[in-house]
Amino acid sequence: MGELFKNTETMMMIAVMVQLIVFIAMMVDLASGMYKAWFRKEKWKSDYLKRTGFKFVLYEGALLIATCVDLLVHFSKLYQWWGWDLVYGLPMITLGVGVFWCVVEFLSVREKADEKIHSEIARAERLAKQVLSREEMVDILAEAMRKSVLDGKTKETI
Repeated sequence: MGELFKNTETMMMIAVMVQLIVFIAMMVDLASGMYKAWFRKEKWKSDYLKRTGFKFVLYEGALLIATCVDLLVHFSKLYQWWGWDLVYGLPMITLGVGVFWCVVEFLSVREKADEKIHSEIARAERLAKQVLSREEMVDILAEAMRKSVLDGKTKETI
């Protein structure tokens, strides 16, 4: 019986570390979203926090299932049967799922940064439209061109 549970402590410690790392990645994504909302002077909505709760259940639940599968693979000694002695005792499926979720969170944080840049550009465009309408801009440019032509003629005649 002792042989069956050999290396399971190490597997469980690694699985817990993977779950903690994914949780930290989720919190970084949440903080990034909250900062973006603060920067854009938006109110924090409970819907966004609720989505983080659902995401937590999804991510950590998937990691828990992956850990259970890893334990079953470990108990069945499949890695040893396949000749993969090097990975025996490692929660390979949990590690793979953890890497996937961390990549998803990294991309999410990066998208939030891109959204912030695009929203600032859109905000500048809206402000420019508020300041001057298209007709006013055309009139101002036409007047500036007339003045430069008149200034050019007077300089040429002098």
